[in-house]
Formats: sequence, C-alpha cells, structure tokens
Amino acid sequence: MALLRFAKLPAERRHRLIAAAAVEFAANGYDGAALGAIADSAGVGKASIYYYFADKADLCATVLEEAWRRLSAGARIDLEALTAETFWSSLETVARENIEMSGREPWLLSAAKLLNRAAANSPGDTVFAAYREKRRAWEAAFIGRGQELGAIRKDVPAELLATISLSARQASNLWLLDRMEDLSPEKVNRLALHAFEIYRALLSPAPAANARQAAEPSDRAPEPRLARKPRRS
Repeated sequence: MALLRFAKLPAERRHRLIAAAAVEFAANGYDGAALGAIADSAGVGKASIYYYFADKADLCATVLEEAWRRLSAGARIDLEALTAETFWSSLETVARENIEMSGREPWLLSAAKLLNRAAANSPGDTVFAAYREKRRAWEAAFIGRGQELGAIRKDVPAELLATISLSARQASNLWLLDRMEDLSPEKVNRLALHAFEIYRALLSPAPAANARQAAEPSDRAPEPRLARKPRRS
C-alpha cells in the first residue's frame, strides 16, 4: 500500500491523487495507464508519484482500497447484524447510494468501473489478486449469511451461488456504469432497480408453491383405467 508519507498529506491532495489515478486506470487499464498523465491531472510532478507510492502497482492497490471503502457492500454492511427482513433491502440501499455518489463525485464512477473490471482480470494478474480474494471471501460470507436467514436458496452449492452472484453483479454493474453518462438519472435508477430485481431472483429460494409441488407427490386423482374385455375361450 501507499508509503507512510502519503498518509501525512492533506486530505485534499490525497484525494486529488487517488481521483486522478482512478480515472486513468479505469480509462486505460492497468497496463495502459500512464503515471505521467496521473501526475499532470493531479497537479503534481511525476517524481511525486514515486515519493508517495512504491510503484505503479502500489498506486493501483491504493486506489482499489479506497474504492472498496467507499463503494463496496463488503465495507458497509455488517452481515451479522442483518435479519431476514433487512438482508436484501440493505444490499439494495448500497446499490442506490453508489449511483447517487457517482453522480455527485464523478471520479467514483471511474472507481466503480475499476472495481468491477478488476474482478474479471485473470487469476495470474497479481495487481488485482488481493482485491479479488477479498471480494470472493465477502461474497462467500454474504451467501452463507443469506442461507442462514432463509433469504438465499439452499438447493445449489454455496460456491456456485457465489460465482453466479459475482458474475451477475459485475456484468450488470459494468453495463450500467458504461452508459450512465448518456442516460438520464431517472432511467439509470429504473434500470438499476430492474437489474437488482433480476439479481435477487437468481439467488432467492424458489416460490413456496413450486417448491412444495416439486417435493411432494401429486395429489391429483389417478386417471381411470379402461376395463379389459374378457378373452374368448
């Protein structure tokens, strides 16, 4: 993570560096991001980047950590405090707040893109490895807590559900994030609501009626069998 001297910077200068880096990494990817462009955008010399961060990977890790703190459900939801009634509504609240914050602070839109794209990088990519591990661990805990509360189905292995959950959120988030600047706030909110409803339906237990019908034998009366005519001797 960032060198200790970065933490001693005034909050406004720290924010400028993180915001500039988030925009550059999101726009050009890790390999394509230029430290010089980040320095210019933040209003500092390129040498300052190396004064506050060990290297490019260290800067990217710092951006991911700040984005996680501001945007992720993992940093803002206490799973143990959830109840069956608050489980899904808490997650929906985080999603709504993220859209509102990204509208107020445009750099967070880039940070959100970076977080979601980081999760899709290949397992061998060490720059994002720690983040992927953290996100996967929280996802597994989220699924487990939901199953304990009866809010998430139990007829599918938890590991598979965690994979589905991560993939669905990442895909829908990136679709919306890549179009937010071209859509009205009302349409963004409406589409986000529909996406959340679809996501919830993927993980929620099957409707009680369907589950009962699948588990219990049919009580429909058997169809009458035709009487056989006696054979002639």
